[in-house]
Amino acid sequence: MTRKNNTYQPLRVAIVHRLCPDERPNLDELRELCSTAGYEVVYELVQRRHPHPKYNIGPGKLAELKDAIKRLKIEKVIFENEIKTVQEYNLAKTLGVPVMSRSQLILEIFSLHASSMEAKLQIKLAELKYELSRAREKVRLAKMGEQPGFHGLGAYEADVYYNEINRRIHLLNKKLASIKKRRELFRLRREKYGTPTVSLVGYTNAGKSTLFNALASENVPVDDRLFTTLSTTIRLVRIKGRSAFLSDTVGFIKNLPPILIDAFHSTLSEILFSDLILLVADFSEPVEIIREKLAYSLETLGLIGAHSIPTLVVLNKIDLVSDVEKKVEALNLALPYVTVSALYRTNLDLLEQHVASMMGGYVVATAEIDGSDEGSAKVLSEIREKSNILEMKYNDGLIELKVETPYYLAEKLKRLGLVKSFRVEGN
Repeated sequence: MTRKNNTYQPLRVAIVHRLCPDERPNLDELRELCSTAGYEVVYELVQRRHPHPKYNIGPGKLAELKDAIKRLKIEKVIFENEIKTVQEYNLAKTLGVPVMSRSQLILEIFSLHASSMEAKLQIKLAELKYELSRAREKVRLAKMGEQPGFHGLGAYEADVYYNEINRRIHLLNKKLASIKKRRELFRLRREKYGTPTVSLVGYTNAGKSTLFNALASENVPVDDRLFTTLSTTIRLVRIKGRSAFLSDTVGFIKNLPPILIDAFHSTLSEILFSDLILLVADFSEPVEIIREKLAYSLETLGLIGAHSIPTLVVLNKIDLVSDVEKKVEALNLALPYVTVSALYRTNLDLLEQHVASMMGGYVVATAEIDGSDEGSAKVLSEIREKSNILEMKYNDGLIELKVETPYYLAEKLKRLGLVKSFRVEGN
């Protein structure tokens, strides 16, 4: 944002996509990313060619871009594709404005949206790792004459700058290790109670946070922008009489910088401990785009080792779709799915039915509890909290129950002396 006449105005940017001859141009997502970062896209340039060694784009397109910068008062140039450090330097020198890649833009957005201490540290770690890979080259180029994006580096020696970044990375890793240990203790406490975990995942801006709010009766911030959620939010919810932990975490996006995947690995690894994954997709988008985003989301789940966890596809935003059945047929999904509108709570009951049926580790059991025992109230409270009571009646001081309950709780109740008898159906 720039300040003009005491008001803040979006920074004017040009977006560029240099792609190989067989690639399909698509600047839609880059436009969204720019909007999320607070930039106004005023010029777009696409070129099919192999990368020019000096500028990435060809000299002719470079001249067009330079003219547009002057004519439209453009303040920054953002490339869809990755550019080398020397290309960034040469472009900044020729164009007279800072130049960045899509990866750098995503890092900037993550930095803007990070709210928790862990997310802020993870972003800083990713930024430092990105800088580390370019450090020596940036210092070398800065000594030749500083350009936008290279200011202040000419005073450093390459090794000194490189080692300083490494030192800061080491400190951040220590802080993150401490946070990870605390989160693991919290997860172990959750596992101790045997309550299943349901994780909301999916491509960014699919409506995960809106669905989380609907299922958890929460008010997690929701925005029609990319990467509103960066930190994992977990709440204890009741789904069809069953207790479950509901988790909402950072959204996926294609070509996410590997350093960001690495930095957020500990956050994403929470998904590995899920009993069920709800893969949320924006059903209002074109079928081909939905397919691509689902494929990328499944690929990301595979990268973190979560591919074997039961997964239910949630096709969200059906309020924006005219013919739901026809579109579902065109999508031809291999995975189980349910169509919903999280915003208007359409089909949420159906979704909860699917979730309840897919959550593993439950058994139907019958029990007789001595109602005269002072500990019976505590046992009944735990059963009510963690089970779905199918039948309950009183008979000569005994409380007779038929419940759908987590297997761990059935085993625990068997061991309690005040439970007169307990039988798991099928055993």
